[in-house]
Order: sequence, then structure tokens, then C-alpha cells
Amino acid sequence: MTSLLFASTPALAQHPSRSIGTANRGRLEDGVRIAETEHLVLQPASSAHFWGTAELVGMITRAAATLQTLSAGPRVMVGALSRRRGGRLPPHRSHQNGRDLDVGYALTDDDGAPTEARRFVELGEGGCGADRGEPYCLDAERTFLLFAALLADPEARVQWILIAADLREQVLAAGRRLDVTDAVRERVVLATEPRAASEYHRSHFHVRIYCAVDDRPRCADTAPFHAWYEGEPPRPPSRRARRRRHRRR
Repeated sequence: MTSLLFASTPALAQHPSRSIGTANRGRLEDGVRIAETEHLVLQPASSAHFWGTAELVGMITRAAATLQTLSAGPRVMVGALSRRRGGRLPPHRSHQNGRDLDVGYALTDDDGAPTEARRFVELGEGGCGADRGEPYCLDAERTFLLFAALLADPEARVQWILIAADLREQVLAAGRRLDVTDAVRERVVLATEPRAASEYHRSHFHVRIYCAVDDRPRCADTAPFHAWYEGEPPRPPSRRARRRRHRRR
């Protein structure tokens, strides 16, 4: 299992898609539309928002397939990415330049068997919820394995995964029971560290990837910069540059 998740990674491929600006103030050029596969299903409510960089689309497509090799079960459900040309995507504050992705949690039914819901399911404090009277609970083990597959992708570098704190604890506890290395667990711990918006993610988790090397410097990364960041992290803007930016706004 571990060797599959952390196999040697090839050099980043050349992609025509371009992420420009920041995730909160940016746009997307030559984006790639994500497609359903035997391992991945799209949430219908997000049908106009299924565009991202080639790295992002490739990452979730590969991770969904990898999850099946590690733990066979239902498909991975994907929600909003970005608009075809990026830009504002209400009610989201981000999702503007093709580097953000909403993904449904792996779920079990009332008997604890892996199952596929019709759409994202809001999970309560105990990790369970319901949709149209059907009960669902977090499948913490398969969710951990999906996180690990995303973090081991050969072309995209995950910056963070937003997940509510109590759901995160269930996922990390499942990871401690799995036959994976400490390095796998540590990556998941770091990528899922609580952030300001984490608590809003009870029906799905939010993934952001760093800018592709080819898209920089027109694509702008912001902190945090993990050890797996590709290249040199950008320097923070000077006080003078921040003042100029504030005046332009």
C-alpha cells in the first residue's frame, strides 16, 4: 500500500492550462473540464463549475482510481472546481483560478457498509447525517486513503485540505490503524491542519493545490508552504508593495 502511495514521481508535465492570480482573485486560461469515470462521479448541482487546471483535474481523477486499488468501494463524488474562465464563483470566496476542488467524504450506510449518496451529505458532530431520510456516516478509513492518494500525486502538490475538526480526528484515528508509514500519516496531519474555514466543511472537504511551476509567477501562491512545495517559495511582499496594493483597491 505505502509503496503505491509514495512511488517515485516523474517530472511535472507540460500543460496548456494556466492558473492566473490567486485563488481568491484570479482567472483560468485553457482550463480542463473534469469528466466522470468508473471511479468518479460529479455532483449535478455543480455542473457549470467543473473546470480546473490540468494538474487539478488529473490529480482527483488519478486519486479516485488509486482509492479503488487500496479499498474497493463507491465512486468519489466531486463538486465545484471553477468556472471555465475562472473568476468569482458565489458563494465561494475562492475557486477563482482552477486550483480549488470540493470532494464528498467517503460514506457508509446504516450497517457500516461503504455506500454512495446522491449528493454531498451534511455530517453532524458524531460523523453521521441523513439525506432524504437515508442515514449516512463518515467512512474515515477510505477518506484517509483518499487524502493520502491526493497528497502522493505525481503532478499536483496539495497545499491544504479543509475538513471540520471532529471529522478530521476520526480520519486521523483511522489512519493510525492502517498499515501505512509515519510519513504518510504526517503528510495527512500537516495538510489537514485546522484553518479559519475548516469548520464549514461538514458535507465535503476542500482541496487546494499549489501553482504549477509553469504557471508561476503569473499564478501566485500564498502560505503555508509545506516541505513538498515544488521550487522556492515566493517572498512576502514588502511593506511598500502592500501599501501600493491597498491604494489600488
